[in-house]
Amino acid sequence: MLRKILFVFIALALVTTGAFAVSVTEFKYGHANATTYPYHLAGEAFAKFLSEESKGTLAVKIYPLGQLGGEKDITEGLQLGTVDFQGSSIGVTATFIPILNILNLPFLFKGPDHFLKVMDSSSGKALLSKAQEQGEKVGLRILAIASPMFRVPMNNIRPIEKLEDFKGLRIRTMQVPMHMSAYKALGATPVPLAFGELYTALQTGVVDGNENGPATLAAMLFYEVQKYVSYLPVLSNGGIFLMSLKTWNKLDETQQNLVLDGVKVWIKSMDDEGLKQDREALKFMEEKGTKISYPKDLTPFIESCKPVYEEFFANSPEEWEQIVKDIQAIE
Repeated sequence: MLRKILFVFIALALVTTGAFAVSVTEFKYGHANATTYPYHLAGEAFAKFLSEESKGTLAVKIYPLGQLGGEKDITEGLQLGTVDFQGSSIGVTATFIPILNILNLPFLFKGPDHFLKVMDSSSGKALLSKAQEQGEKVGLRILAIASPMFRVPMNNIRPIEKLEDFKGLRIRTMQVPMHMSAYKALGATPVPLAFGELYTALQTGVVDGNENGPATLAAMLFYEVQKYVSYLPVLSNGGIFLMSLKTWNKLDETQQNLVLDGVKVWIKSMDDEGLKQDREALKFMEEKGTKISYPKDLTPFIESCKPVYEEFFANSPEEWEQIVKDIQAIE
């Protein structure tokens, strides 16, 4: 009897001291945006899935608002293995994985539906596969490309409904060469300008307009100093889900499969939130008095950007051109 009591006592002591505690692996997920942005909401959905499916053995802590640095800094953290996951922009990720510059081509996608079809097609999967090959050479594992969001033009001069409406407009763009080339090809004058200076520059007429995702245009209150938005899918505003290759290689097969299943959850959240936020932002700005245009015929805009494609193909491997043609052929 005494031996049995002693055994129970020892067992209780082991439990209370954590000897039987479940080992938890905690991952860092970083992004440079607000907690309302799709990167963050998709990260939360991914974290919830991993926690539930692993019965609490895999946990994800999210670091928003650039807490781990800017996008480039976070990606470098992935390479070092000090950060595990990241929601990042196409523009920044393409500086590490050049084939993703394909996604920076103007009017590559005809709109949200086309984007979704491409990403679900053999062409989209071929692009992802090639990007994964490049990524692994620099310590990055690309898990997904998602979110059918677009950077669209906004200005204070006139509605942009046809190609000629771009002529002479001074449009603030990011300092991404292909973005600047696209707006130049459309007939505008691209003006690289620090984002923090943009509201004042729009207000004082230093620039006539800018381009960004509708949700950002609304959040930054640009509708207060701009009259017109044209929903033209000039440039993709999609996102990339990145993982540290060092982290991936540390996981066992079961954990890797859980991560891959969780990627599907991340993609769905990114796609759903991207569509929802763009739609709600356009409606909100319209209620505030912004005039929204939806040009139907994209052909003149696409044709005007051909020189951008020609320059890109001249400096790219031949197989990239075929990937682009395959994407464009999808209806």
